[in-house]
Amino acid sequence: MINQRIAQASKVAPFTRHEFSVNQPTLSGMRLRSLYRCGATTLLLYEQVALADLGIQANDVDTLKSAAKMVAAPMMEFYDKNQTEGIPGKLTGTWYVAGAMFMTLIQYWHASSDDTYNPIVSHDLMFQSGENYDFFSQNYSHWLGNDDQMFWGLASITASETGFPEIPGKPTWTSLARAVFNMQVARWDTTGCDGGMRWQIPLYLPGYTMKNAISNGGLFELSARLARFTMNNTYAQWAEKIWDWSASTPLLQTNRWYIADSTSIEANCKDAGNTQWSYNYGTYLSGASFMYNYTNGNEQWLERVNGLLNSLLGTFCPNDKGGNILSEVACEPIMTCDRNQIGFKGYTAMWLAHTAILVPSTATRIYPVLQGSALAISKQCSKQSGNTCGIRWWQSTWDGFTPGLESQMAALGGITANLMYFKSTAPKTIDTNPDGKEDQIIATHEEETPLDMLPPIGAADRAGAWILTVIIMVTAGGSVWWLVKT
Repeated sequence: MINQRIAQASKVAPFTRHEFSVNQPTLSGMRLRSLYRCGATTLLLYEQVALADLGIQANDVDTLKSAAKMVAAPMMEFYDKNQTEGIPGKLTGTWYVAGAMFMTLIQYWHASSDDTYNPIVSHDLMFQSGENYDFFSQNYSHWLGNDDQMFWGLASITASETGFPEIPGKPTWTSLARAVFNMQVARWDTTGCDGGMRWQIPLYLPGYTMKNAISNGGLFELSARLARFTMNNTYAQWAEKIWDWSASTPLLQTNRWYIADSTSIEANCKDAGNTQWSYNYGTYLSGASFMYNYTNGNEQWLERVNGLLNSLLGTFCPNDKGGNILSEVACEPIMTCDRNQIGFKGYTAMWLAHTAILVPSTATRIYPVLQGSALAISKQCSKQSGNTCGIRWWQSTWDGFTPGLESQMAALGGITANLMYFKSTAPKTIDTNPDGKEDQIIATHEEETPLDMLPPIGAADRAGAWILTVIIMVTAGGSVWWLVKT
């Protein structure tokens, strides 16, 4: 399988116009060596007799690092097997999950100092930024949601905040995050509900008339992190704007610190889809934590952090599951979590670690959950052979779920969150990572016309969109690619 991956790495994807140039042999060589090490590590793990668990011990960083290595190796093997036609960073049936995985791997590298996968992450993350370096490639843009693009922006700002090595001759990671931000705020939609981000981008996709928590919370988080990293107050102003709009709708109910999953334009954003997902809380909490730190301890942001944190822990660490272990409560008890939902609590764990570091007064509430989750992951990742992972962290033996990239990624996120906590290094800013300066990227979509300056969409526009949809379907040979979402 590794040999196939090496062969696939040499293919040129048909859509790209920025494959790495021939004068960069070092990156290519590093990539192949990294793939070899990845395969060797995975093979070694799979040949060993499975342990009773991953061996994590409380307050022991070495056992956390060892367990993370064991979880990451099969995850990368799954990544190798599931790339679409060998295109770097494009997983079959989904796009954003690879971006979320790179975000996790960058955070893992920074917290553990294990750079095994850095060449792969560096190449594939930049590759997927597309022909215009904005994570909006023409190959995918006709079926993307705002939340899809947002995850790649979060991966990019994570690279900036950790000092992940820049690629010579390419835009900085901060510039990629900036491009996502600029494209998204240009879509800020005042044609319905006086603001907010729609879930889907093309108007012919189901969900276009919805405004959801992850699209708005994700952009809020990205804005807050860009504000803190760059010291550019424009980003902070947008973070405030997104928060205020969210709090004017059922998406963010600050009277009880409750986050609804979605609301609809047809109901003027007065209704709510109330399924509870951890990452919705995680994005708003993370963004509030970065804003608290950016504003040098503003009391209003502290109140928001505390309100969201208490609600998150009370909802997603149920007492009947131990009270200190993260659980995706909407789907885990009945084992109906799809590939998207499996990853949510892994991201949330890392965002909790950020919160504990940026808002120190929260650490005493957060660390017991990070530690409890890691100790539980250690037992759940016990499927033979290779100690791969199920999804119910609170179950003391493997839960029977067939392991895959997402279950491994979630477990790696949970373990990495503990390593982040022990390292206790605040995310970098432009002062501590001057190589991460932001620049406008030429020939991107950054200068799109803001959505509130466009004329309202009429019946003729919608009819035209459906005709376009039919044309796309026909030219694709009758195949329709649906993005599976919550």
